[in-house]
Amino acid sequence: MERLREVLKNDFRGEILDREPMSAHTSWKLGGPAELFLVPQSREDLQLALRNINKYQLPWMVIGNGSNLLVADQGVKAVVIQLRHLDGIVLLPEGKVEVEAGVQLAGLIKTCCSAGLGGLEELSGIPGMVGGALLMNAGALETEIGSLVRQVYLTDGHGEWSLRPEQIDFGYRRSGLGGKGVISCAVLQLTPGDPEVLVERRQQVLARRKEVQTVSGAHAGSVFRNPPGEKAWQLIDQAGMRGRRQGKAQVSPAHCNHIVNLGGASAADVMTLIREIQQTVAQTCNIRLELEVHLAGWEA
Repeated sequence: MERLREVLKNDFRGEILDREPMSAHTSWKLGGPAELFLVPQSREDLQLALRNINKYQLPWMVIGNGSNLLVADQGVKAVVIQLRHLDGIVLLPEGKVEVEAGVQLAGLIKTCCSAGLGGLEELSGIPGMVGGALLMNAGALETEIGSLVRQVYLTDGHGEWSLRPEQIDFGYRRSGLGGKGVISCAVLQLTPGDPEVLVERRQQVLARRKEVQTVSGAHAGSVFRNPPGEKAWQLIDQAGMRGRRQGKAQVSPAHCNHIVNLGGASAADVMTLIREIQQTVAQTCNIRLELEVHLAGWEA
C-alpha cells in the first residue's frame, strides 16, 4: 500500500484516505476501516488508480453509495475506490443519455423526467449510483435498467472499451459485468415524452414506494433475492422471522426482507440474522434464499 500511496500522491487528483471507516460509506452504517480509500476526481483518475493497483497486485473493490453492502466489523484489507465524483450527465440526440457511474440514480431520473425523457421513472426511489444499478441490473415494477442500455463503458486502468447490450448478460438482479472491468459510464436509450406527465409519474412511484416500504432506521434495502415464483419477504414471514432481533439488529417488522440497524448494531449481528433467516427458511419452506446485498471483508 505504501508504494501505491507514493505513486499516486503526485498525479492523483482525488482523495487518498488511510484507514477510512466503511461505516461512513454504507447505508447500514456498519463496517470497519478500509486499508486505503480512494475517491477519483475523474475517469482518468480512476484509470491511474487501477493501473497502479494492478501493477502492485493489490486487492481492491469499487463501491458506490454502499446501499447494498455489508462490510465486516474488522474492515477490508484492500483498496476501496468510491466513484462519487464521476457524476457527469450528457443529454444526447434521439433520446439517448450518457451518464457516468457515480451519478445518483435518483438524480438521473429527476433530470431525465424534467427534460422529457421517459423510461427510468419506475426505478424512482431505488438508492445508489448508476454504476451499481447497472452491475445488479436494478429493477422495479415493469422496468429493469438493463433494458435501456445501449452501451456500457468499462476500464481496467489501460483505457476504456464499450460493450453493447447483446454482449452483456442482463438477467434478474445480474449483469455478468462483474470481473470484466470497472463500469465508468453508460449510454441509455430513453423515450421522449411530456415532462409534466413524467414528473407526475415519478412522484407517484416515489409515493407508492414510501407507502409500501415504511422501514425506519439504517438498512440496505432488500437483503435477499426473490426466488423464482416466490417473494422473499413472504418466505421470511412464513418462517416466523418478522421482528427477530440479534443485538441491535432487527428483521424489520414493516418489511421483513429488510434488516435494520437499530443503533449500535455490529455487522456480525446482521450476519447472524442473515444466516438464521437462510437456515429457517430452508427448514420451513425448503428454499435457499440467495443474498441480494454484497459482502466485503468476510473472507475468514
